Amino acid sequence: MLIFVGLGLQSNGLSIRGLESLEDADSIYAELYTSLIPDSSLSNLSDEIGEEIKVLDRERIEDDPSEVLESASKGKTILLVPGDPMIATTHIDLRLRAEKAGIETKIIHGASIETAAPGLVGL
Repeated sequence: MLIFVGLGLQSNGLSIRGLESLEDADSIYAELYTSLIPDSSLSNLSDEIGEEIKVLDRERIEDDPSEVLESASKGKTILLVPGDPMIATTHIDLRLRAEKAGIETKIIHGASIETAAPGLVGL
């Protein structure tokens, strides 16, 4: 199973549902190139949950996601994403690849700048 978890606008913006999903994960990855989040925030989250969070570069998500897909085919795999995971086409593509490979996917949405900005300016 592959679960896309939105970190919100910062790692301490992670929803309770998102935090709970990390509790029994077999593998936890993070993608930080579609949106930025301070490394210290991710390090703090890793310390809080007592698990390693492996940061993946663009190539290992877009060009060759075999590591993530293989992990997800064997157990509960989390991909942490700043903001909302389905805002970026990168994550939509990865979800489609997983589904095509017969891997179940879930999404835990998070706040994103795309949803926060209109509220901040009063729209």
